[in-house]
Amino acid sequence: MQIDYLCDHPRLIRELAELNFNEWGQYRPNDTLEARTARMRAACRKGAVPSVVVAIEDAQLLGGALLIDSDLASRPDLTPWLAGVYVKAEHRGRGIASQLVTRIVNEAAALGIAELYLYTDKAQSLYARLGWEVVEDTVDDDGLEITVMKRLIPTT
Repeated sequence: MQIDYLCDHPRLIRELAELNFNEWGQYRPNDTLEARTARMRAACRKGAVPSVVVAIEDAQLLGGALLIDSDLASRPDLTPWLAGVYVKAEHRGRGIASQLVTRIVNEAAALGIAELYLYTDKAQSLYARLGWEVVEDTVDDDGLEITVMKRLIPTT
């Protein structure tokens, strides 16, 4: 298994966008798969915010994660964000999500980013094990109860 930039695997853009849309699309009722695919394509960069990384094995997409400017409209003061961490169900339990998160943290460190944010409604323990701290429990822009977390990134 390898973690790589999505931009190096453009054939996977729509598949990752579809996985994200199926997982979280209900929280953005006006969103479409086409719009999400366009946003995913626009985020395909290297060594920048935004960027997208994917886990790949035997040329198959296992999951992905994004480094983006903002992921919560009600908290524009918090930036940048880890977002869209997703691993296909049949590949969960192998530490892939942890590897994706670590890769995004490393990307942020390489960019000189001092702290990174995320929000989750059910994976607080995963992120806490990876060094993330709770900022607040709140309700997101769509009425979902979430936990906002941050990770301090050591500078080298």
